[in-house]
Amino acid sequence: MTEQNQQLVFKVTGMTCGHCKSSVDSSVESATRNVDGVNDVHVDPQAGKALVAGEGPELQVATHCGIAWSANSRCLALDGIRGLAILSVTLYRLCKELDPGSHPAIAVVRRFAPVGERGVDLFFVLSGFLITGILLRSKGEPYYFRNFIIRRSLRIFPLYFLSLTVGLGMVPSLFQTSAFDMPRLEQVFLWTYTSNLRMSWLNSWCFGPFDHFWSLAVEEHFYFVWPAVVFLLGSKRLAIACVGTIVFVGLARTFAAMNPGFDLAVDVSTFFRADSLCLGALLAILLSSSFPHQQAKRLATIAILVLLPMLVAIAISGKRFLGMPNSLCPLFLMAGMAVILLSHKQSMLVKAIENFCLRFLGKYSYGMYVVQLPLVTLLPLKSVITYLPTNPIGQSLLYLFAMFSLITAVAVLSFHLLESHFLRLKKIFH
Repeated sequence: MTEQNQQLVFKVTGMTCGHCKSSVDSSVESATRNVDGVNDVHVDPQAGKALVAGEGPELQVATHCGIAWSANSRCLALDGIRGLAILSVTLYRLCKELDPGSHPAIAVVRRFAPVGERGVDLFFVLSGFLITGILLRSKGEPYYFRNFIIRRSLRIFPLYFLSLTVGLGMVPSLFQTSAFDMPRLEQVFLWTYTSNLRMSWLNSWCFGPFDHFWSLAVEEHFYFVWPAVVFLLGSKRLAIACVGTIVFVGLARTFAAMNPGFDLAVDVSTFFRADSLCLGALLAILLSSSFPHQQAKRLATIAILVLLPMLVAIAISGKRFLGMPNSLCPLFLMAGMAVILLSHKQSMLVKAIENFCLRFLGKYSYGMYVVQLPLVTLLPLKSVITYLPTNPIGQSLLYLFAMFSLITAVAVLSFHLLESHFLRLKKIFH
């Protein structure tokens, strides 16, 4: 099915007499007369099908009826997925503060806490999906490049640059701490979104409270390059480019992981993270195409069943396996996203993802991600332990709750006092 000449076939059941056929034909003609993209409708009760023909992407709306994903309206499931990502990353960051020697249960939590770091992979897959969908829908519109870059800048830059201004300029003198000395020496790489490249070159975490900004640098590089790629390639060639990138990056990462000098680069460099973004992009292309959704969902389900035991085994082992988790985990998360988005909107799975708590976290996820490590650096567990219960479990739970609440509160304030004012300007560049 091409965008110029598309056809959708629906199953029809019921009586097949001439009077019924006449009534159905009349009703269908009346219902579709003013539907954009629909040119002709033919109902064949004897064959048990109805053929809808038309042009353009509007016809694809019919194929999305009943599922969680919709290209033309806000998808609550995506907010929930974003919330799940920030929840896992934040808990991972906080659990790193816990003392594994204080209690066996805490030792187990610390042992498996790195699984939460894979929330960054989910952010990458989600970003690739959302950005590619936006670009595909706006392709051919006036000011394609300008609008995209400005809208992304309005979303990302205000809080990012404010956090650098406060963290590098004000916090060291206000709190009399040396924790921010290292990023101050390397700050040119933070201001220019090249911190991940610097880390890769030095093979070292060298930005202290801003170490986590490596992932924001990866995304910024993606925003800079991807609009041109989408603009120059048709959907089919774009899908081929995504698959090629996924395979090539996966192989290159495996070989690079054999060299200790690339230990950090395989985790933080833009090149070695491009496959996660392309997996999300590939899913966006798939959902905008005529590929049968139920077949896509079945394939995604099979991928989950195959990958899950492998990822569990890797998590238990605690080994890197030449960077293989960086290939398998994003693929697993992409398959999970596909199953969620292609499930019926009333299903238990979709309802669970769309729950208020996850959507709330999803709304403020960017702010939570930006502020969490600086706050943990300023308020580590050891600095507040005298104010907490003496019981190790009580200490840990209270610290996790207090810090999670503080991070969320700061993110909410940031959104409403700063970010929302810039977000309102996005409608000018739509």
